Amino acid sequence: MNCATVKEWMPHYIDGQLSPEMELSIRLHIESCPDCAQWLEEAREMSALWTDMEAWLPGTEEPMEYPDLKTDVMAHIESLEAERRERTITGTLARRRFAPKTSWMHYGLAACLTFLLLQLGVFENLAYGITEINGHVSTSVNSWFRANK
Repeated sequence: MNCATVKEWMPHYIDGQLSPEMELSIRLHIESCPDCAQWLEEAREMSALWTDMEAWLPGTEEPMEYPDLKTDVMAHIESLEAERRERTITGTLARRRFAPKTSWMHYGLAACLTFLLLQLGVFENLAYGITEINGHVSTSVNSWFRANK
């Protein structure tokens, strides 16, 4: 018998609803397989939990009192939301106050870098390169139109 079959029949094995032959083969497999033995232990614990829960059904006994978590959770969510709002407002005010200064600094830095690159001659051959690329593109386009006529 394989592990998948044993796990499939495990609830019936726990409830004692199997034939003696099937119960014997499952018990022999469980004794030889540690994974299935652990699975059986967990299934028995779950079965015991369900049995305890069924004892609390209406009309049998007084159900166990559960703590009211909703109030605490909602209060915590509200405090987190209030902290987020405070962080957003102070961050926005600070950004608004410094935004005009930083934008002028960016424009000034861009102008200085452009002037420096012009002085170093970085753009010296730029016009020649663009002219050369235009020549190659126009030649290839003309040859392509001639070939398709």
